[in-house]
Amino acid sequence: MNVQVSLLLLIFAVFLSPCTHSDAFSSQSQKRTERQGPAASAAAQTVARGASAAAGKDGLGILELPDGSRFKTTLYELKVIGQLRSAHKLPFYILSGRGCQECDANTSIYIHSPSDGPMKNEAEQQRFHYPGRELDYEDSSLLYEGRMFFGDCVALHPNAAVWFQRYLGEDKQWHASVFLAELKDDKLITEELRGELPTVTEAQDAVRKGRCQELPGVDGSSEP
Repeated sequence: MNVQVSLLLLIFAVFLSPCTHSDAFSSQSQKRTERQGPAASAAAQTVARGASAAAGKDGLGILELPDGSRFKTTLYELKVIGQLRSAHKLPFYILSGRGCQECDANTSIYIHSPSDGPMKNEAEQQRFHYPGRELDYEDSSLLYEGRMFFGDCVALHPNAAVWFQRYLGEDKQWHASVFLAELKDDKLITEELRGELPTVTEAQDAVRKGRCQELPGVDGSSEP
């Protein structure tokens, strides 16, 4: 009888062990998700419902849209960074890339909705600084540094891309500015803000609350 009881207890322990291990793994996964916070969840949702990038036979980037359609851009090395929502158009996609192949042009940021028709060529298509530091290609001295956020990052300008930046002017003095690209009536409006400026702290707080994302910066050299 004692042998039978011991055997039953052993079988029960073996049966219970995988369940206990599985519960512990689920708990750890849940804790990791909670630590990531709403910002990580929002970023994952954006990727899931957004467009993706592919390269055509000529090397030009192609936007593969969520409905299965494809939009050919004028950019090489195309990447999809995010999007700004619009009321009556396809989203304004925030893209990175270069307007020429095997050239000295830097990777830049572009913002465009396929609803507005084909993108323009490199000389005419509006482009924006990629965040990070820009160094002089001759002597590696610092010329520019900036941080870029997009989403609902500053209270007075929701649904926008915003750059907090400083640059060395022609007067050889450093100038700080906040540059904005936002949608008004489904049109992209750009401006350097004046007066009382939003702060990078406000944008960082919006990131923590899942309303905004920051594009990590990179170091690069100026164009010759």
